[in-house]
Amino acid sequence: MANNRLFEVEGLSFNGEAVGGLASLGFDGGYQDVPESDGDGAVGAEDVDRAGLRVAWNLATTDVAKVNALMAAAVGNTEFSGRESGLATYRDYVVPGLVPIGFTLNLPKATDAVLTLNGLVRFATAATDLDDIFAATAAQPAPTKTYPARLFRPHTVSYADDPAVAPTHLESINLSLAAQRVHEDYSDTDIGETAVDVGPWAALKIALVLKDYSVSGTSDMAAKLMMAATGKALTATLSGRGGAADKTLTVNNVIWTGHNKTKAKDYWQWTINGSAGWKNGETEYTLNGSPKLFSIA
Repeated sequence: MANNRLFEVEGLSFNGEAVGGLASLGFDGGYQDVPESDGDGAVGAEDVDRAGLRVAWNLATTDVAKVNALMAAAVGNTEFSGRESGLATYRDYVVPGLVPIGFTLNLPKATDAVLTLNGLVRFATAATDLDDIFAATAAQPAPTKTYPARLFRPHTVSYADDPAVAPTHLESINLSLAAQRVHEDYSDTDIGETAVDVGPWAALKIALVLKDYSVSGTSDMAAKLMMAATGKALTATLSGRGGAADKTLTVNNVIWTGHNKTKAKDYWQWTINGSAGWKNGETEYTLNGSPKLFSIA
C-alpha cells in the first residue's frame, strides 16, 4: 500500500501572521447536535441524525512574543505545510476561518516558553464542508521558514507597589485568557457553524510559582503580594534563547486573589494567583492596541 503519511508542520501563517517554533496544530471535528428518536416499539432508537458541523482547533508554539498579534489578528486564512513521507516535497493546506477564543502561556524556568491558542472554525458559507476546510495541494516545494524568538527563565520580577515587591526564585509564570462568552450557531441548510463570535474577554489569569520564602518583619513574600495595592503592573525579564535578546513581560492592572503553598522535603513552593481586568479608572486596556493589558516586548 502507498505511503501517504505526513509529518512535521512548517510554514505556518495564522490569519496572516507568520509563526515560527510550531510545536503542534490540532483539529477536532464533530456535530453540535445528534438527535435520536425515541424507540417506538423497536429495540432502540430508530433514527439518528446530525446537524451543525463544529470544528475546534488548538495551536502550540514557542513564538510566544506574538501572543497579542495572534489573538487580535483579523480572521482570514491560516496556511501551513506538512512534509510528505519518503519524498522531498510538502503538502500545503489553507484553512479559512480560525477564530481564537483563548490562550494559555507558560513561562518556565528550565524549558522553552510555550503559547497554546484554542478556538473554533467559522464556516464561510452554508455549503462549506470539511473538504473545503482541509483542501490540500500535494508535491509542493518547501515553505518559507519563520524563526521564533524563543524565551525561558523569568527573572527580575517586580510588582509596582510602593515600595515595589520583588519576589525571587521563580519557577514559572503562567497566564491564561478565555472568552467570557462564545457565540456559535448554524441554521437552515448550513452544513457547519457559519456564525462564531467572541463576546467580552474574561479577566486575564496569572499564576506565579516561586520558592521565595523571604521574610520582611513578620511578613513572607506571599503575604506581601496578597496585601499589596491593587491595579499595579507586574513585570518580569524573560531570557532569550540562543543568544537572542531578553524581553520584558508586562501585565497591567493586577489584583492578587489567592495563594497556596507546598511544604515538602524538597524546597518549599508558593503559587500566587491573580487577575487583570480590562479597565482601571479612566484607563481602558486593549488586546493589541494602546495601552495593552499585557505584552512581551
